[in-house]
Amino acid sequence: MKNKKLAITGANGYLGKHTIKAAIQKGWEVVGIVRRDDAAKEVENLGAKPVIIKDFLIEPLKNAITGCKAVLHFRGVVCGSKETFERVNIQGMRVLVQAALEAKVSRIIFPSGLGVDKYGIEEWANNAYFHSKNMAEQVLRNGSVPYIIFRPSYILGPEDELIPELIEQLRTGIVQIAGNGQTPMQPIFVKDAVEAFLAAADGIGENNQIFDLIGSKIINMLELIEMVLKNMIELGFNIPQPRIYNIRFENAPEQLGICKEMIDVMRCDITSNENIVSKALNFKLSDLEKAIKAAIVAKMFPKVKENNKRGILLLSGGIDSVVALYWALHNGYEIIALSFNYNLRPEQEKKAVKKITDNLNIKLIEVPLQYIKEAIDLRIEGFPIPSVIQAPEGYIPSRNLVYYSIASYFAEIYGCNFIIGGHISIDPIKFPDADPIFFKSLEQLVNKGKHNKDKSIIKIVLPLSKMNKIEVISLGNDLNVPFNWTWSCYSDGDQPCGKCSSCRNRDEAFNNLNYSQPKFSL
Repeated sequence: MKNKKLAITGANGYLGKHTIKAAIQKGWEVVGIVRRDDAAKEVENLGAKPVIIKDFLIEPLKNAITGCKAVLHFRGVVCGSKETFERVNIQGMRVLVQAALEAKVSRIIFPSGLGVDKYGIEEWANNAYFHSKNMAEQVLRNGSVPYIIFRPSYILGPEDELIPELIEQLRTGIVQIAGNGQTPMQPIFVKDAVEAFLAAADGIGENNQIFDLIGSKIINMLELIEMVLKNMIELGFNIPQPRIYNIRFENAPEQLGICKEMIDVMRCDITSNENIVSKALNFKLSDLEKAIKAAIVAKMFPKVKENNKRGILLLSGGIDSVVALYWALHNGYEIIALSFNYNLRPEQEKKAVKKITDNLNIKLIEVPLQYIKEAIDLRIEGFPIPSVIQAPEGYIPSRNLVYYSIASYFAEIYGCNFIIGGHISIDPIKFPDADPIFFKSLEQLVNKGKHNKDKSIIKIVLPLSKMNKIEVISLGNDLNVPFNWTWSCYSDGDQPCGKCSSCRNRDEAFNNLNYSQPKFSL
């Protein structure tokens, strides 16, 4: 039976993850070699068998790759000290070659770097990174294990290091480029690079070959920016034409916040015949547009679990909103909690919200709204607020208009179909903007405010709107709500004051149900 087992070092990196996915689809058994527990989990989730090797030594590496037909050696660094390059890039290759020899691996596949052979010749190639890659190639070529060396140009596609950064800059309207942006390059689609890696792993092509791994189109950075911009517009994103800021190469590391070695890689101006590698390894190169579009889609259309019951829930930390939260979770909603930190909001309320969301492991968005103040506070500060006269305790002008408008913003950006509130039947008596009729009108406004290409609908759900406090607490009891973590008091002591209207209503409901009033405890 044909050996379909391969090992990948640096398996949790960009190339490693793409290669694992493709290899699994092609029937390979993959061993993913990593250094950390979290990286091992990533590799395992992709379908590979993770092996943690914290110190890259011969014996554990040999044990990991024994039985493998090939090893794809993606472990390496681009930025670092001379000592780091020596340890990771050069010594790491020495260890791999010896381990592969002892494990009787048929072939080592190594993506080196375009321009590595120019070390000592071109000024941009005279740095510790190019030296280390050049030495690693020599170690591999002088060893006894058959090999294929690739010298890749930019490898573009989903989650690459270049296009997402360009998109971020395009969003600001300013794109910074090292140099004049006219250095030629031949980017290759990550899908094609992976095809080459797996073909080499499968024994296709002659042993001991070196290939420039490049795409079919020669472009420069200015042209790449225009291609990204064009594809974004075609995908429906209205991005204005950016301003280009050129940065001198010598100033680029500091201004762009990247290492000098990466800038030197950008200066590589090598182009080559792309057909050599594709013919030798029997794969077809894709159009560069596909790579660019795939990278944009991955950035701009992130994969999220489809759930037509995703909702934003306004969570204050009081009984009503917490019972609404437990009701929503019980009824299959995926919840994102939204809490507003207005002026003089009780700290105990904030703690209650944090405790409950942490315990349920749900996302919490806290919005600072220091300009939101209760009517009495505004009047004391000197505002001529007429609605303060005879206002109910805790009254805030236009509270729900503001809160639910903000909630609609978050509902739209998180792709939620619902906004859920914990208002109960008596709330509209004190607060007219807590009436279901108010929310029905607001729901219409929220959906009317969307642009005409967005056909999704956001619904405002008030599951407790026909219940009184007694019924809410009874429901909460059935749902195992931790009432001792809720805070209903308008004051902010160690325990509720027991005197404000909210405390009195709470106490009365518990007494009517013959429930013992839970003591607040976090």
